[in-house]
Amino acid sequence: MGRSVDARGAPLFPLLAFLAIAAPSAALADNLCSQGEAPDVITGDIIGVVRHGTLEDITAYSVGTTSCNVGTCQANWIQDSAEHPLIAQNLFRLRNGRFEQIGQSWVKHAFSALQQGACSPSCLPADDQHLGVNCSDPYTSNLNGAQARHGPKYEVNAFTGVYPYPATDMNEPGDVIYKRLQVHNADLDPALNAGALYVVEAQYIAHDDARAGNGANNMSYRPASVTGHSIYTLTLGGSTVRLKPAIEAWKAADASVVLTYANAPGDGTMVIGARVTPLGGGMFRYEYAVENINCDRGAGSFRIPIAPGTVVANTGFHDVDYHSGEPIDGTDWTVTVGAKAVTWATAPYEADPGANALRWGTLYNFRFDAGAAPVATTATLGSFKPGAVASFGMSTLGPDPCSLNGVCGLDETCANCAADCQHQGGGAGCCGNGVCEVGENPCLCGADCGPALASEATCGNGIDEDCDGSIDCADTDCCASAACAASDPDGDHVAAPCDCDSANAQVHATPGEARSLMVSRDGSGAAHLAWSPPTDPGGAVVRYDTLRSSAPNDFTGSAVCIETGGADTSSIDTVPQAPGIFYYLVRAVNDCPSGQGSIGDLPNGQPRPGRACP
Repeated sequence: MGRSVDARGAPLFPLLAFLAIAAPSAALADNLCSQGEAPDVITGDIIGVVRHGTLEDITAYSVGTTSCNVGTCQANWIQDSAEHPLIAQNLFRLRNGRFEQIGQSWVKHAFSALQQGACSPSCLPADDQHLGVNCSDPYTSNLNGAQARHGPKYEVNAFTGVYPYPATDMNEPGDVIYKRLQVHNADLDPALNAGALYVVEAQYIAHDDARAGNGANNMSYRPASVTGHSIYTLTLGGSTVRLKPAIEAWKAADASVVLTYANAPGDGTMVIGARVTPLGGGMFRYEYAVENINCDRGAGSFRIPIAPGTVVANTGFHDVDYHSGEPIDGTDWTVTVGAKAVTWATAPYEADPGANALRWGTLYNFRFDAGAAPVATTATLGSFKPGAVASFGMSTLGPDPCSLNGVCGLDETCANCAADCQHQGGGAGCCGNGVCEVGENPCLCGADCGPALASEATCGNGIDEDCDGSIDCADTDCCASAACAASDPDGDHVAAPCDCDSANAQVHATPGEARSLMVSRDGSGAAHLAWSPPTDPGGAVVRYDTLRSSAPNDFTGSAVCIETGGADTSSIDTVPQAPGIFYYLVRAVNDCPSGQGSIGDLPNGQPRPGRACP
């Protein structure tokens, strides 16, 4: 923030509210959302389970959740509008190496927000229709099971956070399992599920959170166990794993599982998990779990390439039931074993908009045995809802698709079939098959990859799209990408190489904005500056650069550094003794590689240029 001081002793003249990176802007002091600020609602904790009862072969539960706003301004919690969060509850089972979703609920509509400190001691309270910065809001398991606050999942766009309000059948009561987290008893019975591990997942969806691009980190999970005979008790265990979808529990329990994150073009995030087990005799079992985090268009098909002549057996599919009247057809996907691929598909959207697509907040499984060893390959997900892109690829493990016939064919790449593909593009590092693949980039292989991009567009595809020598999660463009979650072990939203200390969630990022800068003049003409520290310092230690300029719009050529790396939140400028008005900005810095904060934005939203100190 900036202030002006008159060296003649005249009253202070207010200047534009310059921003100083090292903490949120002055608006943050009252939680209001200024330009460049946004809420970020996460599932901070899963806090309890209640069993509501059993009807025929289904038991219903609900789980308690605590949300946290880890963003830079307040989150909407407006009860009687479409500007409050929704809460989805899911249950998964890991058994015999297979990770499957076995239950889901409708979405609970949030209402009044408390202002608690479950995620941070620095809660800035807001009113009950907003959740303040660093504040948390708990809902008990009974509240999250209240049927009158539940609406169907299918009418929610999880990527944009848009949904109708009131929701369809929102105020309708029902039997003991209606709308709640429903699970078939056969999936719970300890006698039928010896050695099984269970995982509860909760997800928040909110319009203002999604609009800011923060929708991919709203899932968290927690281990659970099931006990009992005919009456099955679900009990939480361990602690909540924040900011990660339940599929991460599969990887945590089995190091052989390979997870890949990717954003569908112009849409939300998908995750593929793959596990390959040797069966002997040249046969391998391929097990896939695909979780749709917040992709609205969803997936209507799943394709794994194979080489012609590959023996394929024991194909399988598993999904999770929709229920309580949601108009989704639960018919299993049809599998086709072709000469070059194994493909599962549901009915196309044009034929049935209510077909059993892989919608947001659900996980489907695909499996088969194949007589080919695993290699890095590309799975193809066909988009369910119509859009500009009919399908998109995601890296995973699959049977070797190389046919060794001297032709770089469909699904063969330099990576998985070098004998057929290498150098067919006219030079080293370029296949020439029209597909930009791992190991290629626009600089090496423009024929396959096209022109270089301004930044990494897809974090996780193994392609250096901006030709800067850093690929995917090694590129600073990908620091906040969900695809780089595995390189964010401390869960602070910042992946390598932007994280200062991957073992310390308090040392992680570029500092935020210094707040509430005040300037006064003493009798000698010296200017005394004081400000509040940033709410998000980005590191364990934050320091400050103080800049003075004689021109309000020039903090480069006309600016001087009156203090560099100051340790406290005050500074004295003894120079301004001649008549005139001077302008000040404060920048926060820390020891991170990206630890120099900006000095704010211009009126057009672009970063304000300013000289570095010293």
